[in-house]
Amino acid sequence: MAYRTKGATVLTGLFAFIATTGVAAAQESEINNSLSEIEAFVATTLGQLGIIVFLVGAAAWFVSGKHADRAQWGWRGMWGGAGMIVLSVSYNVFVTLFENLAPGMVIPWIAF
Repeated sequence: MAYRTKGATVLTGLFAFIATTGVAAAQESEINNSLSEIEAFVATTLGQLGIIVFLVGAAAWFVSGKHADRAQWGWRGMWGGAGMIVLSVSYNVFVTLFENLAPGMVIPWIAF
């Protein structure tokens, strides 16, 4: 193989490597964005459902009167909704913690 042909082969290989690396980086960015959107959706939905369940449970408990069964379900709904709200906040903290601990993703606290 002539020198010019070897150079063209090396240059073509180098260009292909750079092109595929750029595509992989773009795909990684899209995946990270998608995962961030899914995480935000899950946390928001969990918090909103928790508030709804808490309010419905509180209403059922307060208007139950002498109906022990309705009062019991209202009480359970209130505590279940409160638990979902706490879980939503904990989920956000947990995900943020591990996003910052991921390799190459550690953000120095001084930058804030």
